[in-house]
Amino acid sequence: MKVTAVRATPVYVPMRHPLRWSLGVEAGLTRVIVEVMTDEGLVGLGESNGGGELAAAVDDVAPLVVGVDPLEAMRVAKRFGLYRSTSEQVGRSGLYKLAGAALEMACWDLAGKRLGKRCGDLWGGIDHEEVDVAAYVFYRYESPERAGDFSRPGFVAEYALELVERFGFRDVKLKNGVLDPDQEIDTLRRIRAGAGGRVRNLRLDPNQAWSVATSLRVLRQLADLDLEFCEDPTWGIEGMSQVRAGVSTPLATNMCCIAFEQLPATIRQRAVDVVLGDMHFWGGPTALIHLAKVCETFALDLSLHSDRELGISTAAILHFAAATPMVSHAIDSHLPEQSDDIVTEPFVVRDGRLAVPAGPGLGVAVDRDQLARYHALYQARGSGDEFCDPIRPGWRPSLPLW
Repeated sequence: MKVTAVRATPVYVPMRHPLRWSLGVEAGLTRVIVEVMTDEGLVGLGESNGGGELAAAVDDVAPLVVGVDPLEAMRVAKRFGLYRSTSEQVGRSGLYKLAGAALEMACWDLAGKRLGKRCGDLWGGIDHEEVDVAAYVFYRYESPERAGDFSRPGFVAEYALELVERFGFRDVKLKNGVLDPDQEIDTLRRIRAGAGGRVRNLRLDPNQAWSVATSLRVLRQLADLDLEFCEDPTWGIEGMSQVRAGVSTPLATNMCCIAFEQLPATIRQRAVDVVLGDMHFWGGPTALIHLAKVCETFALDLSLHSDRELGISTAAILHFAAATPMVSHAIDSHLPEQSDDIVTEPFVVRDGRLAVPAGPGLGVAVDRDQLARYHALYQARGSGDEFCDPIRPGWRPSLPLW
């Protein structure tokens, strides 16, 4: 079996409501759907985060994949490993890493289809058929379907409890760094008080919005809540290390450490307790397999970050989590906030878990009508800018915010 052609299609899928975060507003998902064709008629599916520029990058690097046997998916990962953040490659390394992640994902999908095996079984063996997922709670803006002050601490706490009731979540993550820290402390306390024993763990994610001093003050005030972890309260490895030395709350990251070359300093400075791997930012499934072994070696916890995935990437993440014992925390997912998907059988959270697809490869198929619909929407509106806030014209993020 040989790869004969590659097709990349950018899509845009709106969120149910505009989601606020420290650096702007997430109004939707801009993704690239990758299809890898073979001489045997099989088609492999991949996905990554990005729009037209990423689709062009996929086309640009397609010669690295064409002619390769998808059963040698790690060969694809090795070919993309040469793109690193050096002075010569800084302009292309990020896009090419994302492109390589999607192409490698598609090759694994093909390998599984060819062998009649699920990707998770090719990645070490699926140990459980369901994966724990954390509720992802945002301060939000109103939408055309529903009006209201969705950024009030009381409303956000009520919405968190609604998600717990509706989907059976046992873990809750608050995406904060949006309001004054005292209001966000109030939000967390309301969630804990309302949830009682229904919520196992609370975590928060300020997205580097706080200074070191603010991080220390807030996390010390929240010490009695016994937070599961705080993700990226402040900027950089040095800042995270200073915060971690001054609080008992474990720290997690998807911002200060997102590449292998950042791991030595992160580990030496004891900056984090939990690494949130990302199927795309780290470079694909093979990179995450290696990351899991590094985390095991240095006694770091591992979980998985969400960057608003559609069904193809969601499937890949579930296969990896189910096959990797090092994934020791409920994974992130935006699914309850997303308005639609491009796979024929969209995922649904039940009892706080997502089921690993049963079919070979990734176990999902593209709905061609949905793909065309959301590609047309991308062409009509573009990617959008999550680093701005249309409700506050002229506002621009500047860290630290507090």
